Amino acid sequence: MKAASIGAISAGVAVVAFILVFVGVGTNQAEKIDYQRDLEETVASESASPSAPEETDYQRELEESVSSESDSPPQLQSNDCSGSAGCYTDYVNRIVDGDTIHTATLKIRLSLTNAPETYQDGFREATEFTEKLCPVGSKILVDQDDLQRVDQYGRVLAKVFCGDKVLNSELLYNGHANILTQYCSTSEFSGEAWAKRYGCDSNEIQLTTIPSPPTPVQPKTQEISCDPSYPDFCIPPPPPDLDCGDIPQKKFRVLQPDPHRFDGDKDGIGCES
Repeated sequence: MKAASIGAISAGVAVVAFILVFVGVGTNQAEKIDYQRDLEETVASESASPSAPEETDYQRELEESVSSESDSPPQLQSNDCSGSAGCYTDYVNRIVDGDTIHTATLKIRLSLTNAPETYQDGFREATEFTEKLCPVGSKILVDQDDLQRVDQYGRVLAKVFCGDKVLNSELLYNGHANILTQYCSTSEFSGEAWAKRYGCDSNEIQLTTIPSPPTPVQPKTQEISCDPSYPDFCIPPPPPDLDCGDIPQKKFRVLQPDPHRFDGDKDGIGCES
């Protein structure tokens, strides 16, 4: 009887131990399942989350840059030039007058087209027209004249494109210039429609409203006249209109009316810088 009781107690203990082990294994397995579910949910959440703000901003800026570039106007191409002389793309740095403009590297005088000088009627209107069509900072295309590439002052003689307009012809069409007919035989552009219409074709009607100033014939032995506005040096009066880069003198006395406008601040001293 005693032995049977001991056996029964041993069997009960074994059953309890088995149940405890089973419950422990089940609990561990449940925790593993919960951990695996949490891990999968975290990975899924991260994969579905939006890109980092830095990546989103960079992508947006890139798309806006591409869109902006695609909307920009077409640039002037070198194939707009004719002949074999220089073909320069540059930016306007200064408007001297209606027919003379400067860039940072070039001094440009319009080929054939002649706008009024400072002392002539229409000077301001012609200068303002050029300032409006080819404003400072704007991009231009300079087609150098094959037959006469530079003038006696070292300025590049050229046809100038401002956007889709040709400055030479626009000045003529709008009554702000005339053709220097004496240069028709030495200009690449004398055969173009605007040049022929305004003077380079004797069979066409002259439509210009600005007559060329007469050039008096002087004996070869006569000295070049000196403008009284510059008493320290012999500087000829215009035309052509000169600037400080066209003469070697610096810091000299200037009297009014100063036709070459050497004294920009009107302090009586020309070409100070």
